Amino acid sequence: MKLLYQGIVTALMAVLILGIAAQAAVLTLDDAIEMALKNRAAIIAARGQADLANAGKRAALGAFLPRVDASYDWYKTKYTSQKAEVLDTSGSLVEVEYPDETVTSKSLDFGGQISFTLPDAVFNYLASREEAAIAKLDVIGSEQDMILSVKTRYYAYLAAEQNVGVQEEAVKRSEEQLKLIQSRFELGSAAKSDVLKQRVQYGNDQLNLLQAKNSVISTKASLAYTIGLDPSQEHQFSTEYIVREYTGTLDEALQFGLTHSPSVLSAEQAIQAARYRFTNAKSDYLPKVSPLFSYGYGKDWGADDTWSSGTAMTYGVTLSWNIFDGFQRERNVTSSRVSFNNARAAANDQRNLTSSEIKATYLELEQLREQKRVSGENVEAATEDLKITQEKYNLGAATILDLLNAQVSLKQAQVSLIQADFDLNLSVARLENSMGKM
Repeated sequence: MKLLYQGIVTALMAVLILGIAAQAAVLTLDDAIEMALKNRAAIIAARGQADLANAGKRAALGAFLPRVDASYDWYKTKYTSQKAEVLDTSGSLVEVEYPDETVTSKSLDFGGQISFTLPDAVFNYLASREEAAIAKLDVIGSEQDMILSVKTRYYAYLAAEQNVGVQEEAVKRSEEQLKLIQSRFELGSAAKSDVLKQRVQYGNDQLNLLQAKNSVISTKASLAYTIGLDPSQEHQFSTEYIVREYTGTLDEALQFGLTHSPSVLSAEQAIQAARYRFTNAKSDYLPKVSPLFSYGYGKDWGADDTWSSGTAMTYGVTLSWNIFDGFQRERNVTSSRVSFNNARAAANDQRNLTSSEIKATYLELEQLREQKRVSGENVEAATEDLKITQEKYNLGAATILDLLNAQVSLKQAQVSLIQADFDLNLSVARLENSMGKM
């Protein structure tokens, strides 16, 4: 009896643990967004570019900082079989052999130097700072685009899941109608053609249900890929969602978007970076100033353990002027001016594009609100129409075609309501993405 009790407790604990694990494996929309921002290559690449831009900014700032070097040398030389011819006291050449000898030498050097060219170093740092800011905005833009992509796939999956429910209801309804018409045919109050038509409708509803279930599988696989998971594996996603809404005006949306959209802000930063590059190129017509300061310390040890040390300090200024360089300077100025003009034009285009996207999405949002309201009314009307048509058919006042049309109309109205609901959520997500609000 005790063993049986322990077995039951163990089984219950296992079921509880498995249930908790299964529940924990269900991914919500927020979970999916978090995984996509962590796993997708596009986000990783954008963040890597931001790191490189920040490294470039630090390197440009490093031009104003001292460069410090240190070195230590140690050498040991062994001399063997040393011979030489020398003159003796009588003036004759004699061969002399010296004993083997080992010579050790050491040296230590330490120094630092500051050297840069003005104004090149200043403009290079300012441009690098703007480029680092652009890279950071590009990361934000990439993340917002990824969030929109995840929401698009997630809402498509939710719509497919709800469509399965509608199709299952349609199959169940068709099956009940087929049984009813079959019984009426057996009683002689319905024609054989009515049975056949309803059987065809029942088969079509079954096919539609199969397509709806396949759509769930495909949209789930697409969602899994979007968030960086293996689509060939089975993943569970929550079917709960929040109906989104935007309550602001069009002017508020436009104002927010033009001041917060990463694309707009990045384009404006690009203008400033190009301006610094252009100004630096024009400065080549002016003299360049290169201040220099260096300090060094060194110590050397001789073979006989003697040593010497000393310090050296150098400072000064170099003034240079590029008078003529084969029109390379003019080419650089033209190239930087073209880049500057292109940046201004691109920023203007981006502002116009963002305004256009916000306005179009805002108007679409208003249309979808009305579409959802109408779709809800259509479902209510189609439900009532099916009831009335069913009663008429039972009384012989409606044909089987009238009944089939009422069934199809109800299913279409239900599918349209589902699509309108998720289209509304997706439209809000697109509007927020255009505004830079996600």
